[in-house]
Amino acid sequence: MRVIIRFVFILSIGTYAAQETLPQQNPFSSNSLSFKNPTSAIHFSGFYRFLGFVRNQQETFPNNSGKTTVISSGDAYREPMFLLKLNGKTRDNITFGADLMLNSLYKGPNPVNTKALTLDLGLNFTTSISTKFGTFNFKSGGVSWYRQSRLTVWGNRSLNRMSIFERRPQTPLNRIPINRYSKYYNSGLVDEGIRYGSRAFQGIFLQGSKLPLNFSVKGVIGKSNFNRSLLENSDNFTGCFQLKNTINPSLKIAYNYLSSWADTDSVIDDKRNYFIHTLELDKKWNKIQVQMELGFGNYSDPLRALGYGEAILLNVKTEKSTKVPLNIQLYRISPQFVNVTGNFLNTSVLEVFPNVAGIGTTVRTPYQSPMVGLGFPVNNRQGASINADINLGKLKLNGGIGVFAEIDTSYAALSYIHNVNSQTLSRIYLFAQNWGPYNALNSTYRGVFENVNISDTSASGLANFKKFFNTIEFQAKYANKLFGKKYYIFALTRLNSCQKDLKALPQIGNQALISQLSQELDFSIELNEKTVFVFSYGIEKIIGNTSTDLGDNPDATPTNIFFERLGWANLYRYTNSRNQKNTLLGVGLDYKIGQNVMVFFRYNQYRYFDPNFIENHLKGWETMLELKINF
Repeated sequence: MRVIIRFVFILSIGTYAAQETLPQQNPFSSNSLSFKNPTSAIHFSGFYRFLGFVRNQQETFPNNSGKTTVISSGDAYREPMFLLKLNGKTRDNITFGADLMLNSLYKGPNPVNTKALTLDLGLNFTTSISTKFGTFNFKSGGVSWYRQSRLTVWGNRSLNRMSIFERRPQTPLNRIPINRYSKYYNSGLVDEGIRYGSRAFQGIFLQGSKLPLNFSVKGVIGKSNFNRSLLENSDNFTGCFQLKNTINPSLKIAYNYLSSWADTDSVIDDKRNYFIHTLELDKKWNKIQVQMELGFGNYSDPLRALGYGEAILLNVKTEKSTKVPLNIQLYRISPQFVNVTGNFLNTSVLEVFPNVAGIGTTVRTPYQSPMVGLGFPVNNRQGASINADINLGKLKLNGGIGVFAEIDTSYAALSYIHNVNSQTLSRIYLFAQNWGPYNALNSTYRGVFENVNISDTSASGLANFKKFFNTIEFQAKYANKLFGKKYYIFALTRLNSCQKDLKALPQIGNQALISQLSQELDFSIELNEKTVFVFSYGIEKIIGNTSTDLGDNPDATPTNIFFERLGWANLYRYTNSRNQKNTLLGVGLDYKIGQNVMVFFRYNQYRYFDPNFIENHLKGWETMLELKINF
């Protein structure tokens, strides 16, 4: 043992002496020496996200698997579980980057259900080159998110009136948990990540800035989820670009173009295509901003040629600093103006893309005359809305009212988006069409809409009248402290209706084809700097009239049981049509484990019930645990 210790001691001394006396040498390499400037900086960032999920149902739909218990891991909405972003910049001022996204659904040990880690969202490469004529950015590879203009490429963005009880996976982490709720209270905006308001593309992206005469340009050509052919590898592309000029800080104009084409059969004889040209204007006067976009487009497919159609979107809004900020919106989108990548829903063309199993179903939206909230334009429709904000100390109020009308008669149907339990219902049957015991439900990304048939039809099968829509939204936000701890209360009321005649306000009587009333209440309180407790309650009521679907219960039911018991006959009626009531009660915790690590717990009890449609009865509870790590 002593011999070994002496040997190690001598060896260490020898090594130390060699380090002191020998000159520093570069390690051997077979590569030739490079005389180019080395990379000055490389940065890595990203996140890992785990989601655990348990559902237990006491009442189930009889024709949708009938499962009473579901236990799963992974995000079934096909969100990335892991994202690694690499960004670098050379001393020649050229930037480059790559996004590596991995998705695993963790289906368990069964080989049939197990899905290995994949590059489903692709590997993206970017570069930026600065010249005396401007800066040019290029990107290519996997899926990227792009936004151009509301009539060309833009994701639906409402006025940010929503319940924030449930998180979306792309929602970033805050420095402390309570900040998520304070930001929503202060600005009414929730950062939903790069996807919010954008569309997914896979192709080649170009962006040029700082061009001569204050011009800028951007565009993309590639494939989009919203333009798929029957065969995945067939000819289906969407290309668009924007040329913008900033005349001065208060005046901007832009020209936008979009063209989309796709094969609709296996022999590439039939095609579906459309193109759009638009002009944008953004002008500011003191505290008033005017945003306007004018466009025309043409759509055709093997079954129809719609011809040319026009569209106009106009927003007039005042700055937040005004005493009562206003936002006035007007729009008109003709039935011939079709675009599935824009900021509006399409009603004149129900099948814009084929129903490819597992692909096409992921992007379905409510086409059949949808009842939508404020800020969601629809083609074959025109109308106006006004929104206002007012602050009364710690109480913030905002709301809006809108009136809309069809331009031409449309299909003898309409649809409405569920405001309560929408995400819960969508998780029961992901990306499915015409499901439920009456084949009326349709699941989109984290939402569900329901179709309603109308019996008053013409000889051509269209509705025998034009539909008129009314919407009212009102939100109250309040902040204070309880025992020195911050708390926030958010209350959101929404009332929508569709009827045969033009009305100034939403209708709830027999004259309304469908009336929809929802009330959502969110409460959050800071238990300590690392922990926030959240509570949510929602209730939704949908009532139809005799021109809509009749249920299979032979006995009519009251629209309000409470008023019936009190004998207030003027406040309720008996009906055999839709008489739905949806409720949600949820609690949760947001907890900060470390500087970039948070865990989120959610538990909710839900019920979806209609006494006139006997099999429309769901009841159960859900528990979700999410762990998110930023690095």
